[in-house]
Amino acid sequence: MAQNPQLCIVQTIPREGPGLIHPLAMGCGWQLQLTQLWTDQPLPQPQQGQAFLLLGGPASANDHHGRIPELIHLCQHLLEQHIPVMGICLGLQVLAKAKGAMVRAARQRELGWLDPQGQPWRLHQTPAARNHPLLRGLPDPLPVFQLHGEEVVPGRSVETMASSPLCHTQIATFGPAAYGVQGHMELDQGMVERWFAEDEDLRTIAHQAQFNGAGLETLMPIGQTFYGNWLALAAKQLASA
Repeated sequence: MAQNPQLCIVQTIPREGPGLIHPLAMGCGWQLQLTQLWTDQPLPQPQQGQAFLLLGGPASANDHHGRIPELIHLCQHLLEQHIPVMGICLGLQVLAKAKGAMVRAARQRELGWLDPQGQPWRLHQTPAARNHPLLRGLPDPLPVFQLHGEEVVPGRSVETMASSPLCHTQIATFGPAAYGVQGHMELDQGMVERWFAEDEDLRTIAHQAQFNGAGLETLMPIGQTFYGNWLALAAKQLASA
């Protein structure tokens, strides 16, 4: 492995960036490479010493147009070669498709800080995952910010690590250092403000923006722990390759 591992970040739209993962990775000694899919930038060709971060966006993993098929093909290679990868929201769904799972419309969209009963969205760890190093130091249940209208269908190709009553596959593992999370723990102040200003789905619950401060106060330490755990697992996987 190279002395400084490289984190290849694939971003699908401008407002859905890496958030707090950017300074966290930099502080851990990672070099960052950003690919913006709305431009004509080619996807990275995986090389030794690289891990991948696949960000969210409004596209569907079921799209047969645009760059989604290209992204699924990349994910198939990452999983086959045991290259560390983390998928967030759409990134989780693309990884699941690459693994042969189905993605479908969710029974109910999960949006913002609060569920339909006005309570914070919370994920419950599965018994098998409670001692997993990815979830080390995290509370159970786990608060999260949600923004999705599709979900991964549970199946043999996806091992669920955390779920919720409305969406079974919230955190999943696909192999060594390969994981995905449906919700958003990468948010920082600038991102969440921009999302409520620009995202059409969040405009329907604009009143929830009043929870941004308290929500981020809870969520950001959790995101730092969660993604810090993954970066450590990714570095360990690269070192053993």
